[in-house]
Amino acid sequence: MKRKTWGLLTLGTLVCALLVLSAAVIYVDPFQVYRLATRYMPPIDKTTQVYANAGIARSYDYDSAIVGTSVTENFRPSQMDELLGGRFIKLCSSGGTAYSHALLMNLAFDTHDMRRIVYGLDVYSFIGELDETPTEMPLYLYDGNIFNDVHYWLNRSVLASFMPRCLRAWGQRQDDTIRDSMYNWANAGDEYGLIGLYDAQFTPPQPEEMLAADARADICTQNIQTHLIPFIEAHPDTQFDFFFPPYSAAEWSTMLSRGTLDAMLTLRGICYDALSAYPNVCIYDFSAREDWVLNMRNYKDTLHYGEWINEEIVACIASGDGLVVSRGQLDAATAQLDAWAHALIDAGGWIYEPRGDQ
Repeated sequence: MKRKTWGLLTLGTLVCALLVLSAAVIYVDPFQVYRLATRYMPPIDKTTQVYANAGIARSYDYDSAIVGTSVTENFRPSQMDELLGGRFIKLCSSGGTAYSHALLMNLAFDTHDMRRIVYGLDVYSFIGELDETPTEMPLYLYDGNIFNDVHYWLNRSVLASFMPRCLRAWGQRQDDTIRDSMYNWANAGDEYGLIGLYDAQFTPPQPEEMLAADARADICTQNIQTHLIPFIEAHPDTQFDFFFPPYSAAEWSTMLSRGTLDAMLTLRGICYDALSAYPNVCIYDFSAREDWVLNMRNYKDTLHYGEWINEEIVACIASGDGLVVSRGQLDAATAQLDAWAHALIDAGGWIYEPRGDQ
């Protein structure tokens, strides 16, 4: 065989193999990027979230969404349907940033008529760079360019791990309960109570570590203006319900111990000032709910609360409980968070209920 013929045959074989692999991925579509999975159970879990979210945002049936970090992953869309109306889906990103949330909302608005967005205003989400994501994301699945999906079609992990996983689950069909179960960590066997203080800090901050109150104001403002305001302005018929989540009081004392408390509390006012003027926006504040944040039985660590709190948050939004109607109301809650943090630092430990062994 001549060298040229051999080369052409080899090239042709390689091209055919790539086409077959690409066609197989497009047909099975492990992450539902092109269609909803109807012949297998899709691989939706913590390890696949950045891939699975692209398909969830594109292919599921919904007109409303819960957007936020890991503290929003235990919401039950079925309960939200019942109390808030519409049909909800989770567009959550563990450790998510304003940018990663915006990527999901962009897909949602591009592919669905959105009635409502319930968005967790986790202040940690607004201190990263404008293009920062919590982990490396397959951005080619979040744009409208099908040609760069070749990174999906010929992805080694997709071919070696997730295609076989889908084939093993062939014949298993997802039902509507997947909306509630996806990413839910409530039944992971975590313990709640004083054990949740394992990462808390109650030591006074070092003066040289103290951040100025406005240290993170500029980047927070930029994130809001870049990753939130455009959606609110472009979709005046969509209701946006923002809420400040109820971290435990120990989370705020930990910030104080690290010297970041003033800087983080400042972000609350920045968020309120930037968002509250829009007629399609409501802002709720659950951060100073004493019966929640001073009871460690609600927490598995200083930040993450049990799913019963998520359920109560939905009930509060439905009834208007926790709605912030003025900057003064928000500032009063901020002052309370500051007072709790300083009280814990002064005491050198947890002083609220529960105090005894769990």
